[in-house]
Amino acid sequence: MEKIHIKKISEIDKEKLVKFYQESFRFEKSVINNYDWRYRTNFNEFEPLALLINDEICGHAGLIPIKININERQENAVWFTDFYVSPKHRSKGYGKLLTKKWMEVCPIQLTFCNDKSLKIFKKFKWLNNNKIIRRIEFNNYLKIIPVFRKINKQQIIISEIEDLKIIELNNSNLNKIIDLNNKESSFKLMSIVRDESWFKWRLIECPYKKNINIFKFKEHFIITHIKIKNNFKILNIIYSSSPVNKKIRNIFLKYSKKNNIDYIAYLTNEKKFSDSFMPWQKKLNFAFYSDNSTILNTIKEKFDDVQLIDSDIDYL
Repeated sequence: MEKIHIKKISEIDKEKLVKFYQESFRFEKSVINNYDWRYRTNFNEFEPLALLINDEICGHAGLIPIKININERQENAVWFTDFYVSPKHRSKGYGKLLTKKWMEVCPIQLTFCNDKSLKIFKKFKWLNNNKIIRRIEFNNYLKIIPVFRKINKQQIIISEIEDLKIIELNNSNLNKIIDLNNKESSFKLMSIVRDESWFKWRLIECPYKKNINIFKFKEHFIITHIKIKNNFKILNIIYSSSPVNKKIRNIFLKYSKKNNIDYIAYLTNEKKFSDSFMPWQKKLNFAFYSDNSTILNTIKEKFDDVQLIDSDIDYL
């Protein structure tokens, strides 16, 4: 008879947990080894869960704890991430068992998920929409074709262009970003609390912060993460103090061309006719749940304050 347990990750041997992460998830090594950062374990009592069968880790339900402003009150919430059941244990009800226990951790739950996970969440009365798009802008469309894509692992030259200025990550600039973020959030019924503690965790303590740059473009602050994946050199706009408009897109396309970056990526609610026949413009499954119907409806109708920096999409 199988012995089944669901435990907090703090109750599991660290070496055993890291080995499981290395075998199950395709994150960069720095992210794998810094799972305390990835799951923000020092923020509050919320932490990921692991499914153990006969003392072997066979499933996982990650989370990132945050606070949200909703109807002028701060509430606890979590981003659900890294939902996994090992292949040999799938289709046996373990995903539902793990989800049920996961949902007991925090009363407000948000996630970007794949279609398989969404099927499970819907059984627990989660709602979802596809309003958020991960948009990709190529500076040269020939780069889509592998034969025209050079393998260029040369270090990026951090050069400025026109009104796009690189600024230092220090307390003074961080306070300016926080103040502007708070000002923008004050006009929304629901928003993510990105305060000093949040920015310190997400940027200063980030294991790949050497690849993060902060820009000022006129009155805007933009935070980027440069990465290489599948021989693409990518610039993710992970945070912008205002929606990524045409001017911001164009200036970063110029910057990308100057620095040998293949494409830029960011999240947007803006829809284009071309989205239907350009497969790299990906509509994301944004799913959410609360047993409070007022909060659930507010998320459904009013929540659009999501950027690449918020969940785990940036480093997937």
